[in-house]
Amino acid sequence: MANTSRWIWILAMVLIIAGTLSGAAWYADRKNNLTEAVVVYPEPRTLTPFTLTDAAGQPFTEQNLLGRWSLVFVGYTHCPDICPTTLSDLARIYPELTRLSDKVQVVFVSADPARDTPERLKAYTAYFNPDFVAVTAEHERLTPAVQQLGLIYGIFERDETEYLVDHSASIALVNPRGQLHASFRPGFDEQNPMPLVNGAELVKNFSGIVAHWGD
Repeated sequence: MANTSRWIWILAMVLIIAGTLSGAAWYADRKNNLTEAVVVYPEPRTLTPFTLTDAAGQPFTEQNLLGRWSLVFVGYTHCPDICPTTLSDLARIYPELTRLSDKVQVVFVSADPARDTPERLKAYTAYFNPDFVAVTAEHERLTPAVQQLGLIYGIFERDETEYLVDHSASIALVNPRGQLHASFRPGFDEQNPMPLVNGAELVKNFSGIVAHWGD
């Protein structure tokens, strides 16, 4: 799982780069004290309309991202490693993020709509933080919504009920104007090859972004 996820993450970064070459390419903004763990887009990208469904069974669209700094992570509730660890880290640093901006929301996008019912999604995210938002949709709506955030996933079925979903480990940052603003990238530790976004670095980079670009 971890090794495959490493390649999933690399492929995601290739797609991000390819999608921005027609602009000014992508970059990490050193002058604002940001680290290599974040990629900031020189021209934030407006998202095309999409419609997902939240854990309350209500529509979740690009309009739900307006007025907030949204940290968007794709995964699934049966994930054995990256998802629970990432959501746990986000829950741990969430108080720091809300001190930097009172307009922060965490959005968990399930790439497993067949098993992740609204009830399951609600219980899963509430375990980490009841303020976290959980959404999903059938793949024909979900895939393009996820891809425009520079995130990807793939399902490798063993049978109808037991299968793994490979997914990128990055966290997309959408600004209060509803534009893809940055991507927090996972790091790799040789002693723990599971790709994970470093919470302390995310806080540092988010602080720099909010200080420079404002709410």
